[in-house]
Amino acid sequence: MTFYVEKKLALGSISFGVTPGQSEVDNDPELSTGATGEFVRRGSERFFFGGHDAFNAPALPRAKSISSMPFWSSLQPDGTPRSYGLLASMAFGVLFVLLGFAVVARKGPQGWVEVILGSIAIAVPIVMTAQKRKKIREQEERERAEREAIEKRNRETLAAYTAALDRVREARDEASIAQLQREREALTIPMEIWSGAARRTVLLIAFDELDKRGPSGAGEIADLIDRASAASGLTAEDAKEIKRDVYRTVLWHLIAANRLGASHAQQLGAIREAFGIGDEEAKAVDQFRRVRTITPQTLPRMRCTTQLQFQETCIYETPSDHGTLHVTNKRALVEGKKRIELPRGTDVSVNADASAVTIKPSQSKRIIPKSRCD
Repeated sequence: MTFYVEKKLALGSISFGVTPGQSEVDNDPELSTGATGEFVRRGSERFFFGGHDAFNAPALPRAKSISSMPFWSSLQPDGTPRSYGLLASMAFGVLFVLLGFAVVARKGPQGWVEVILGSIAIAVPIVMTAQKRKKIREQEERERAEREAIEKRNRETLAAYTAALDRVREARDEASIAQLQREREALTIPMEIWSGAARRTVLLIAFDELDKRGPSGAGEIADLIDRASAASGLTAEDAKEIKRDVYRTVLWHLIAANRLGASHAQQLGAIREAFGIGDEEAKAVDQFRRVRTITPQTLPRMRCTTQLQFQETCIYETPSDHGTLHVTNKRALVEGKKRIELPRGTDVSVNADASAVTIKPSQSKRIIPKSRCD
C-alpha cells in the first residue's frame, strides 16, 4: 500500500508517495533540489507533485478615502456614543413613522404628527452624516497634494529597492549588496510591505548558490545569506529562518525521492553545521526510514485496547476525531460512538506539518480525518 504525504516548504507545498518495504536508497551524491528551489527528478521517484506558490511583487496599500466608502456604511456605529445616539434616533424615527401611519389609518389626520416627527428623527442623522462626510472630503482635497507627493516618493523608493533586489539576485558582488543597503535605508514604508520580497530573494540566492557550490560550500552560502539579509533590512532571526527553510527543502526533497542515504546524511550534516542550525527534522527522517524498511515480518507489536480476533496482533493505536484508531495485521478500525471498520484499499494521506493522518476508503465518501501520528 502506498500512502501520500503533504508538506509545506518555503516556496510551496509538495506531495509524494511512500511505499513501505521500499528499502533501496539511491546514493547518488547529487541533491534533488534545483537552482530555484524546485524538485529535481533523478529517475527513482514514483510519485511527486509540487511547485512554487504564486508571489506578488510588493505594492503600496491603497490610501483610504471617504469617497470610496458607501454612504450607508458611514451611518454604522463607530464605537462612539454619538454614533449610537444617531442610530437610536433613526430607529425611533422609523417606529414613529409606522405608528403615525397606523393612527392615520384608524383615527384620521392626527396621525400625521407622528409621521412628521419620525421623518425628522430619521433625516437628522442622515443630514449630519452627509455634512461630516463633506468636511472630511474637503480636508482630503486639501491634503491630497501632499499625500500624492508622499505616495509618489514611496513608489519610487520601493521600485528602486525591488530593482536592487533583482540586481543582487543576478550579481552577488559587494557593489550590488551596498546598493541594496542604500535603497533599503531610503525606504520609509512599513517592513510588512517589502520584507516578503526580500526574504524570497535571499532564499532564491541561497538555492542558486547551493546548486553551484554544493553542500561543501555551505559556509560561503551562510555568509552570503547573512550579508544579503542585513543589506535588505531583514533581521538576524529572518536570516536564521531562511537557512532553516533551505535545509528543510533540501531534506524533504531527498525524503520524497527516497534518496536519503549515507552520503546525503553527511552532506546534510555539513549544511546544518555551516548554517548553525539544529537537526529539527531528525524525528521525521527516522520515521520515514522505519516505514520504508518495514515488512510484514518486521511489523511492530503493541497492546491494543480493543478485542482482537484469532491470530490478530495490534500494530498501532492512536486517538482520532471519531474515536480510537486501531491498526492490526488484518484490519484497521475506529472505535468511538460507532465502530467503523475500514475496508482494504483505503487511501491514507499524511500532513507532515500537523502530524495528522486522513483515512478515506477508496470506494466510499466516508472520511476518518486527522488521526494523530507520532
